[in-house]
Amino acid sequence: MKAVLLRLFRKISLGLSFLVFIGLFLLIVLWDSMVFTTPVGHTSIVWHRLFWSGDRISQGPLSEGLHIIFPWDVFYTYDLRLQYHKQTYQVVSKDGLHFNVDMTFRWRAVPENILILNQTIGPDYLEKLLVPEVGSVTREVVAHYTAEALYTNERAKVQQAIYDEVTDDSLANGICHRDCLEHQDVVVLTDILIKRVELPEHIVNAIERKLEQSQVAQEYRFRVEREKLESERKRIEAEGIRAFQETVTPAISESYLRWRGIEATLKLSQSPNSKVVVIGNSATGLPLILDTSDRLPVNLPTTNSDQAEDGNSSLDEHLRNDQTSLEEVDHLQPMPKQSLPLAD
Repeated sequence: MKAVLLRLFRKISLGLSFLVFIGLFLLIVLWDSMVFTTPVGHTSIVWHRLFWSGDRISQGPLSEGLHIIFPWDVFYTYDLRLQYHKQTYQVVSKDGLHFNVDMTFRWRAVPENILILNQTIGPDYLEKLLVPEVGSVTREVVAHYTAEALYTNERAKVQQAIYDEVTDDSLANGICHRDCLEHQDVVVLTDILIKRVELPEHIVNAIERKLEQSQVAQEYRFRVEREKLESERKRIEAEGIRAFQETVTPAISESYLRWRGIEATLKLSQSPNSKVVVIGNSATGLPLILDTSDRLPVNLPTTNSDQAEDGNSSLDEHLRNDQTSLEEVDHLQPMPKQSLPLAD
C-alpha cells in the first residue's frame, strides 16, 4: 500500500511540475501582454474582450502603478500632463495672399472624461481632433485679416480670435477653454500661438518699408511737439526775465552802481600781479586796471640802418689804429642807408 501511494505521489508531482513549467513558460512569453505600468502623470483604461460587468466593457481610469490583465484584453495609456504640438497651415489672407503660418497649441486631456475620449476618438485624438479643428478655424479667422496684420502687432489679436473660435461652446467639438469644463469635453485647450508667418520676400520688404516710413512720420510729429514745448519754455522764461527787470530796475540807482564798481576795483587792486592803471578825465569815472603779468618779450628785427651804423663804427676803429690803407678804406665804405618800407 505504501508503495502504491509513493508511485501516485510521484506521478502527481511530475504532473504538477509539468504544469508549473508550462505556467512559467506562458508567463514569460505573455509578460508584455499581461503586465503594464502606468507612468507618472498618466492614466490607463482596460478594454475587456471576454469578460465585463453590465454594459461596461471598458474599465478606467486606472491610477499610476503596475497593472496585470488578461493577455486577450487591451490596455490604453493617456498622458494627462500639459502637451504641445507644432503645425504648419497654409492660409489665405483678406487681400488674397497665400502664405504659411506656423502654429503651436497646448492642451491636456480631461481625466474624468478619459473613457469618453477613448470610446469616441481614441488615443490618436491629436491628429483626429485637434490638428484639423485648429487648422480649419485658423483658415477661417485669417481670411478676415490682411497679411500685414499677422506681421505686425495685431498678431496677438488674431491668436485670441482663433482660440475663442476653437473653444466656442456652440461648436460642441469636445474642446473646452481653460476656464470652463463641460460634461462632454475631453480636451482642455490652454492656448494657441502663432510662431512664424512665412510671407513672400517682396511682401515682407514692402511691409518693412511701410513701417519704417510710419516710424519716420511719428518721429517728425514728436519733433514738432518738442519744438512747441521748447517755444513755450522760452516764452515763459522771457516773461520771467521781464517781470524780474520790472521789479529790480526801479530799485537800482546810479550811486548803487558806482558803489559796486568801487568794490570791483578794490578787489582787482588787491591782486599780487603787476598792473597798469588807466584814469579817465571824468571826476566820477572809475580807473581801469590792466594786468601785465603775462606780457612776453618782443625781439625786434635788425634793419638796414643798424647794419650801416655797424659798418661806420668798424671803419672808425680801423682808422684810429692806423692798420688800414686807402685801398682798404675804399672797400670798407659803409652801406648807404635805405628807408624801410612802410607797413600797409
